[in-house]
Amino acid sequence: MGTLRDEMSRVLNEWDKQDQQPETTSQPSQEKTMEKRVTTTQKLINLIAANPGITSKALYKLVEEKHQDIPLGNVSSTLTQLTGRYVLAREASGEIVHGKTIYAYTVIPEEQGKAKREEADRKLKAAQARMEKARQIKAAKQAAREQLDKMLAEREQEQAEERTGLSDLLPQATTAIHNTTPTIKSTWSAKETLDGLSVLQARELYDELKKIFGG
Repeated sequence: MGTLRDEMSRVLNEWDKQDQQPETTSQPSQEKTMEKRVTTTQKLINLIAANPGITSKALYKLVEEKHQDIPLGNVSSTLTQLTGRYVLAREASGEIVHGKTIYAYTVIPEEQGKAKREEADRKLKAAQARMEKARQIKAAKQAAREQLDKMLAEREQEQAEERTGLSDLLPQATTAIHNTTPTIKSTWSAKETLDGLSVLQARELYDELKKIFGG
């Protein structure tokens, strides 16, 4: 399926071709030839243009009467497409059949339809731009989360390595401390103690002992 602009151009070109057909002396023959060239879409547009505000229910009857070559099953989808392309306007008729609302259809003037199509195109492009921006933002957030997760994983690995290194050092530190602890002798010798004193220190020790023991 082509774009909306392509479809409308094709329809208008078909109408132009019809208007440019040379006149012949046989009017019925000319009408018969043009009728063959009119597409299903154009036939429905022509019926609605000739009957503004016609309901889909009445349109079905006209199709059965005047265009038996048009499958009735194609009418509903064609009306939906033409409404979406702003070729037709529809509004609720107030009639409901089997729980479904019956709509009334009118052909939108070309200038108004063109303006509506251009506005729809602008809105579509704006929506697409917003979607693209949202996609980019989402991708950026995802990349940031992945980078943060990577940084946290690396930090945890570094901390684990630091803890491992510290635990490896602890036994060595304990051994070093143990090796530097001074050894205390279990026996004491007065002679060795006196030999290690100077004369003045020995005299001070003598005086102190006299105070304690007398003499």
